[in-house]
Amino acid sequence: MPSCISCPELIDQKCAAFAKAVAELGRPLPPPPLGACIIPIVRGYLTQIKFGMRILDVGCGSWNQIKSHCARVGAQYEAIDVGREYFGKRVVATRLENLADLSFPPAYFDVVIGNQTMEHWAEYGCPTEWGLYQCFRVCKPGGRVLMNVPVHFHGTSDFMLGRIDKIEKLFARFSNAVSLESWGAPPGPIPIVMPYPGYDRLRSKPPFVLSIEAVKDLPTPDSKRGFSPTGRLAQLLNYPLSYNVYRVWRKVVERTRLNQGGE
Repeated sequence: MPSCISCPELIDQKCAAFAKAVAELGRPLPPPPLGACIIPIVRGYLTQIKFGMRILDVGCGSWNQIKSHCARVGAQYEAIDVGREYFGKRVVATRLENLADLSFPPAYFDVVIGNQTMEHWAEYGCPTEWGLYQCFRVCKPGGRVLMNVPVHFHGTSDFMLGRIDKIEKLFARFSNAVSLESWGAPPGPIPIVMPYPGYDRLRSKPPFVLSIEAVKDLPTPDSKRGFSPTGRLAQLLNYPLSYNVYRVWRKVVERTRLNQGGE
């Protein structure tokens, strides 16, 4: 789906997917295309889920769209998340665990899905390459790994700075059949979103959603977890240095504004 103008969810020059996403996910969302594309993207994923398949939902949160579809078609649904709740709602996870320590056996799933989670793996102690290794390890030969991520919006450096070539190379270690689609790029006629005014590295780079589909057609190579901090240290090490500086600058500006307003 190269742009919003060709999306079936564009109705009367407005993104109909955004309202659906707000209603279905039940939480605050960034404006289109960031908070909307997940609806048509996941709809495409569901067409690949058939009777008897085993499905893994990585970083599932509380959205039950994939789980409900699996129940309808007779597929086995499994899901992981690191917490019991997401935005105040109980997650649909069947196991509470970190992708870094994924406990399922090799070649167990037909489809592995990650909805806007991959860009955060390193923040939770799971380096991106190690997380992909885990996804492909538990995927059957000929199975599919389906991921979608926001680009130029948040998460670790490759996703925030839009290093698409590097992201594609990470997948190429595990698959000869990798396809990437940029959703909402360009967004017209949807208004452009610029979430970081004053951050020069993302100047004139509006965010969009990248959908990545890969077939497991290579032996899973050996991989190492590597150094994997969490929390603020993970952010410091995995965010762009320029963005960490920008965050400090924004806090100083905000604090100054509040102090001046209180005088």
